[in-house]
Amino acid sequence: MQNRKLIYGILLSLFILCLILGGVIFYSRNSQELKVVFLNIGQGDAILIIQGKNQVLVDGGKSGKLLLERLGKFIPFWDRQIEAVVATHPDQDHIGGLASVLRNYKVETVMETKAKSKTQVYKRWEDEIEKEQAQRAEAVRGARIKFPNGALAEIIYPFCSLADSQSKDNNANSIVIKLTFGEESFLLTGDLPSKQEKILIDSGLDLQSRILKAGHHGSKHSTSAEFLKSVKSEEAIISVGKNSYGHPHSAVLGRLREQGIKFWRTDEKGNIVYKCKSQNEKCERYFD
Repeated sequence: MQNRKLIYGILLSLFILCLILGGVIFYSRNSQELKVVFLNIGQGDAILIIQGKNQVLVDGGKSGKLLLERLGKFIPFWDRQIEAVVATHPDQDHIGGLASVLRNYKVETVMETKAKSKTQVYKRWEDEIEKEQAQRAEAVRGARIKFPNGALAEIIYPFCSLADSQSKDNNANSIVIKLTFGEESFLLTGDLPSKQEKILIDSGLDLQSRILKAGHHGSKHSTSAEFLKSVKSEEAIISVGKNSYGHPHSAVLGRLREQGIKFWRTDEKGNIVYKCKSQNEKCERYFD
């Protein structure tokens, strides 16, 4: 009799647990809430955008192990799919961890430019794309990633295909993404240098974005004063780790302060998260 009660008790507990887990999964898959997470992955970039069951990863830092650890904090264990991975340019501190993502998640689409690299890191990345048979899409102005619940990530740079580009400067070819959700907006600039920032300014595109990811980890050759005046951001994120380049440079920090822009660094704050509950509300920022 006691054994039967014990079995019933265990079954009841499992049933309740299943109901709770099912509710959590249903809520997470149907949530309107948008999260933008600037992952603390050392000297590099990795930005995770989540809305409902949909995830987009922009860049992946140097280390696959560290990247997977960080993703595990924000992607539920039962969700093994990432809808899109965007590689802004083929430098190690942006694509080094992405091969591990392809091996551990089902990635529907890989978005990158036609710019190439001769490094072994780039070769491993390309080989993994072919092995996992991810769908490929070229990143060029006008390409969009639409989230079912209203968020939109739009490529605004480069302006045209880089298939025939002779440029050896990977940073100059960085993808720039403007993410909008209602009245909120984020500008993600990869490692774009000031010269290309000027091209964006002169193009007449609407660059205004409340949150800016500072270019090239706070390099003095990015995030110019003129660019900041055009973007008119209120907050800036500097994705940076221990390095020998002097990032973030004091000149960039000075420019941000002069414009009255609040800024945070991943090496000091860890993962920096913006949670946007609806299109009618301002995103809340917190550190994780």
